Amino acid sequence: MKIILIILAIFLSSCKLNKIVNHHGIHNLEIKSKELFVNKSNTNEINRLLGPPSSTSYFDNKVLIYLEKKTSNSKLHKLGKKKLITNNILLLEVNNRGILVSKKFFDK
Repeated sequence: MKIILIILAIFLSSCKLNKIVNHHGIHNLEIKSKELFVNKSNTNEINRLLGPPSSTSYFDNKVLIYLEKKTSNSKLHKLGKKKLITNNILLLEVNNRGILVSKKFFDK
């Protein structure tokens, strides 16, 4: 019985009570995207505000793709599975002169 209590004490002491949040991509993407204006902002402003894009696409116009993903460890009874908190995508379309033509924001 003592061995079970010792093992249980070690197991519970190794569990963290603090919530751990893993962040991937651009922090606060929704707030930063509100500072960009269609037909007004250019690629220099976009790079200064958001940094380099997560991905780019070249069709008729240049499309810049920015991602934000936040995950957290779930409760103890779920055995460490990740819980998705936010999953945001920002698509920016820039013309050949470097001016922002369209802005689309997708969230979770």
